[in-house]
Amino acid sequence: MAEVESFPLAGSDADLPLVAAEEVICLFAFIECADSLEPPDEPPERRLMLHRVGAVVALIGVAPTADYCGADAERRLADVAWLAPRVRRHAEIMDWAMRRSPVFPVPFGTLYSNIASLTTFMRAHEATIADFFEAVADKEEWELRAVAQFDRPDMLDKLACSAWPDWRELPKGARYMRLCRDRAALVDFGCAEAAAFVRDFVVELRPLTAGIRLQDVHRLPDSEGSRPIARYALLVPLSNVAAMRTRIEEIAADAARRDVTVTLSGPWPPFSFRPDLKSPQ
Repeated sequence: MAEVESFPLAGSDADLPLVAAEEVICLFAFIECADSLEPPDEPPERRLMLHRVGAVVALIGVAPTADYCGADAERRLADVAWLAPRVRRHAEIMDWAMRRSPVFPVPFGTLYSNIASLTTFMRAHEATIADFFEAVADKEEWELRAVAQFDRPDMLDKLACSAWPDWRELPKGARYMRLCRDRAALVDFGCAEAAAFVRDFVVELRPLTAGIRLQDVHRLPDSEGSRPIARYALLVPLSNVAAMRTRIEEIAADAARRDVTVTLSGPWPPFSFRPDLKSPQ
């Protein structure tokens, strides 16, 4: 049977009950079992604790149950002023943990009513989480995002030349009428062409990564007319991060000539590569 142990991380009173009746457990992340772990410079939770089950440690805090349950909870969760600092705190704790251990991140608002239910979940998935730690050790998740601009007349003209071989032969009036009629189809063609370009250079990045995931994108343009084209999650060994960033800078310059903007953000906890853990029945 997996060994179970709970202890305060930041010098809390060890004699306090772990979770009072009016409190709920907030799960931030799972990390590897470590003999010692220094607390954050400014503990972001009144009681930030570690709960160990075998080789896996849950990084947890406690919060009033009323924050997430009851008549006022729905209103609070829709209040950006209330929600934003808590989401930011959740992200900061995961970032702090990621710098010290392989981390299995969990979404904000992952709650348990008691330690027993959390322990049951950890026992059921200990081996899977431990395997994940091994898979992401010394690696970071980065996000590659591509958007395209097709709204300017010169961009539409260039796109039309690519999509319609007879475009230059048409009289100006005929071009105007065709553009009015088939503009949406032309933009769709441009998005597909840009997505294929992005897909090809992501294939080039594969030797520098330990994993690639294609993410969903919203196809509606933003306020500046930029249309999302593609979004990829890249799991990158630390030793390859510099080479990966250099190669993407080179690719971004080529993409700009095609009216495609490529951006890289990160590093992030490896959310996109987590296995799906089901609650025990």
